[in-house]
Amino acid sequence: MTEEYPSRTLADAPRADDGYYGPDSISWRVFSDPGSMLGAKNAVFLQMLEPGMMTHFQRVSMTNEGPEQLAARFDRTSAYLRDAIFADKAHADAAAAHVDRLHERASWTNPETGEVVSAKQPTWQRWTWWTYIWSAVRGYQEFGPGMTAQEADQLVQESRRGAESIHVPGPFFETFAELDEYIREELNTKALTIFAALAGHSLRHPDVKGPIAKWVARRIINGVLSLLPESALYFYAVEDRSAKEFARGARFTKWIAKLSRKNRSAEQLIADSIGESIAKPYQRVRPAKA
Repeated sequence: MTEEYPSRTLADAPRADDGYYGPDSISWRVFSDPGSMLGAKNAVFLQMLEPGMMTHFQRVSMTNEGPEQLAARFDRTSAYLRDAIFADKAHADAAAAHVDRLHERASWTNPETGEVVSAKQPTWQRWTWWTYIWSAVRGYQEFGPGMTAQEADQLVQESRRGAESIHVPGPFFETFAELDEYIREELNTKALTIFAALAGHSLRHPDVKGPIAKWVARRIINGVLSLLPESALYFYAVEDRSAKEFARGARFTKWIAKLSRKNRSAEQLIADSIGESIAKPYQRVRPAKA
């Protein structure tokens, strides 16, 4: 990311091609905006409610650490999604192949049944991918410039390309309303996990010092959580917070997103995302031999 944003344009971030999405996609505009990035944090809170997936994550990815590992996993997922959307095709393909290999290797043997459990469980793959997309869209709707229903539908349709590249199974969605219904219905099958319980404690008691920092943290937390379906709030024991608290948090978080844009246009935000994918690719690609 550069220090001076106003002069940056798409011409400043050359690459081999426009990748699989390109300048006509709604995905470039949405996923380069700070509003979608803030909203996407909710994907972690939704994913923590999938007990089988969390057990698997603990078995293959953790020792005795806490939800911080999930946050690191979220950052890696974000880096992958950035390259899937903004990188050229070679780097997008390399990123997808790397993620697929990681999922292939992430397995453990259940000592009670002898069953080998793979990360490539269709329900887990769908939940991980679509909670991220849903959360990012909700963030852009509330904390970003906003979007029409048709644009939200277009983004959901575009997201199928990224899902298929890492073998996320269907069925796929044609509209955001279908995706929203899926998220809300699936929440009826979820449960409180130790990860969610620990995260809930952190949400209620942020580990920050000083009254101002605590005030800011609570406002942002309330803003991000304001996007979640009400049923998800019960898992994190924050359902007792008033609608006014969530509304104030949402307004404050939208202001934070505006500050994060630093007066950059949509084109400049896109250029910065492309530039970041060039400077720090999720997976490097060896140059073709002449």
